Amino acid sequence: MADEILTGEGVALQVSAASVLIRAGAWLIDAVVVGVVLVIAPLTIIGVLGVDRLDPALATALLFMIFFFAFMVVPVTVETLTHGRSLGKFALGLQVIRDDGGPVRLRHSAVRGLVGFFELWALTGGLAFMVAMFNDRGKRVGDFLAGTYVIRVKTRPRAFTGLWLPPQLAGWVGVADIRPLPAGLALRARQFLGRARQFPPLARYRLALRLAAQLERHVAPAPPWGTHPEEFIAAVLFERRRRDHAAFDRRQPHLQAQLAGIDVLPYAVPDPES
Repeated sequence: MADEILTGEGVALQVSAASVLIRAGAWLIDAVVVGVVLVIAPLTIIGVLGVDRLDPALATALLFMIFFFAFMVVPVTVETLTHGRSLGKFALGLQVIRDDGGPVRLRHSAVRGLVGFFELWALTGGLAFMVAMFNDRGKRVGDFLAGTYVIRVKTRPRAFTGLWLPPQLAGWVGVADIRPLPAGLALRARQFLGRARQFPPLARYRLALRLAAQLERHVAPAPPWGTHPEEFIAAVLFERRRRDHAAFDRRQPHLQAQLAGIDVLPYAVPDPES
């Protein structure tokens, strides 16, 4: 199921809840890591202290501490510091987020870890699997209590290519009137240019035509006849950024004069800190 979440920058992102099977795969990877820790830690302690120095009471206390750290402290700490990632989730491209789309905090991870000990480890995942099968987001009991769910994320960052100006459109775009673009339209056009090579040729051309038609409503005069829609999009975005930078450079002297005036006290009053 795809959800739309709003980031702190006001950008809408499409995310999809992870399926039960892929979550089970991530848990199995984590379980292998925990199993290795449960084997290595006691052997290390025995090697350091020696078998003859381990009385039953001390051995029970150490075993309890190892279990507590392996099943609670380490998973909760890792999930909190990585904002919802574990080794298994990282390997399979998953992340835990809040129901509102925000990053998980310590209390969310602590609730998930405490409940997860019983539903995942004590009950070998049976309860978690049954609950996750009967809701759209694949949430287990710990997710319901913590207000979280697991999503699929891209493991590779999406690289945006730099804006470019087609040489044949330099003369036209230099005198064109580019009105303010809606934020959503500008973002979609910028993302399209960054991902254009990933689309099949026909889909790429159709998307470019659709975006160019939307951009043309805010640009006058129209581009020269026969202009490729992708080149038109690139020229408009390039010129829009160039004009924004030029306007900022023109305002710089005025802004610096205002900032300098802030440090001057009125009526020639001496500065007590000087």
